[in-house]
Amino acid sequence: MIRKLPPELIREIAAGEVVSGPDDVLRELLENALDAGATRLEIELEAGGRERVAVRDNGHGIPGDQLELALASHSTSKLDRRQALQAVRTLGFRGEGLYAIRHAARIALTSRPPDQLGGVRVVAEGDALTRSETPAAAGTSAEVTGLFAALPARRQALGSAATESKACLAVLTRRLLHHPELQLRLELDGEVRLAHAGGGTQEAVKLIWGEVSANRMLPLALARQELRLEGLLSRPELSRARRDRLLLAINGRPVRWPEALQRAVLRGYRELLPAGRYPLAILNLELPPSQLVVNTAPDKARIKLLHPAAVAAFVQEAVEATLAQHPLAPPLPEPRAFEGVRDAPRSAFPALRHLGRYRDLYLLAESGGSLWVVDQHAAHERILFEELEARYRSEPPIELAHPELLALTPEEAQRYLERRQAFADIGLTLEPFGADRWRLRTVPAFLAGAPQLIAEAVKGTLSPAPLDEAWRAVLGRLACLPAIKAGHPLAQADAQELLDALARCHTPWACPHGRPTALVLSELELARRFGRRGVRASLKASSPLPADG
Repeated sequence: MIRKLPPELIREIAAGEVVSGPDDVLRELLENALDAGATRLEIELEAGGRERVAVRDNGHGIPGDQLELALASHSTSKLDRRQALQAVRTLGFRGEGLYAIRHAARIALTSRPPDQLGGVRVVAEGDALTRSETPAAAGTSAEVTGLFAALPARRQALGSAATESKACLAVLTRRLLHHPELQLRLELDGEVRLAHAGGGTQEAVKLIWGEVSANRMLPLALARQELRLEGLLSRPELSRARRDRLLLAINGRPVRWPEALQRAVLRGYRELLPAGRYPLAILNLELPPSQLVVNTAPDKARIKLLHPAAVAAFVQEAVEATLAQHPLAPPLPEPRAFEGVRDAPRSAFPALRHLGRYRDLYLLAESGGSLWVVDQHAAHERILFEELEARYRSEPPIELAHPELLALTPEEAQRYLERRQAFADIGLTLEPFGADRWRLRTVPAFLAGAPQLIAEAVKGTLSPAPLDEAWRAVLGRLACLPAIKAGHPLAQADAQELLDALARCHTPWACPHGRPTALVLSELELARRFGRRGVRASLKASSPLPADG
């Protein structure tokens, strides 16, 4: 039997389509503020937004006689009766955001246009609504509390405060990278986590992704008829195995990449990027609204280009033109072993006897019937890496006499809070010290002797990779710095000691970065290459030379 759904169930379903977590609430409030022309935003989150999301802006404000209408279903100032969806340039237009929020939580709106005397405050929760007059600064303040408090199942489906904070931070930083001119301040549970005074995209990248990334970004700008593309591209040496920092906004709206445009960016790099690597980019594309269809789903992040080939060609041209303006070298080809030479066996690593050296980089050694070529730098890296691993596991951390101050990006700070206990387990303890400053209190004992490396080690450990993977990368880097370099000649005794230490390693076959420490060439292969009929190992011990010698 088919029945009409009751109004309260319809509202609950509609609310769930628009709002699934605090990040959706924040996205709706941010889009409203940007559409209202805001240049300054103050954002507060409590318990990752589960308990409270507040956004204050200095935008145009909502007239007092229209404030209640802003919370009604299908009510918007961004689309009139005669306007087609294809002509919309605002971030929002569905008229469902605030209505969905009022049925998922309690929302309080306070607003005053600059030319209005006094503000108006409206508080709504479900169908209940109250209105009052109140003093207010020009602009709008929206406060959402108790998300899904009346919907227990959806409340339980929310992530932890740390998880929801991370999702909200991703929404906020994405908007800031595409709108770097915004003055922005974020407080998490009363603590300032992000403060941006406004500026260019380079300054926003420095704040969000760090100074190293910002210094390796190239400005891009190209206009052709009705198309315009501007933003930043990374130099080829700054690339990632994931596409998570390849960002696009079309007409101001962050969107998912149309496949044709993403391929166009990669084609623009051509051989400058190795296969499987992706650049970092923040690109803002402007084109006539009539050339695309915006999906009217709540996040409005999916778009369809009506002429994708022409836009893709334009994007590729912009990328190629930007890269052509800078002296960029292509990556070196992948090293390939000669036929007959193989990596050291993984089953057993034998004791090696030093024979000599080649170009003060490779040690020549023998074991059994094989010739071994050992990369002295890679071998020393492996030895030092395993020594560092053993030390940090066995030695208690050192408390710094003078705690060091570090500047962490919002992502790094959130990552530390999520992994605080795991960081303590490896000997790293930090505590907040201002808006983006953290004080480093303890470090692993082996780092105490290398104070110049402490900041690099901490920042490396805060990478997006899982902690154990990030920590291994840090140890690998620390092992690389003091390892014997190319061109450093080793005496016979030192070379033999290095080979003996390598054989004692738990994983002697590869350096911490995955490169082989040794290559092996069997005597049988040498004999075959020289056209000999046999090898000495097959001859009688009494024979002074091979039969064909």
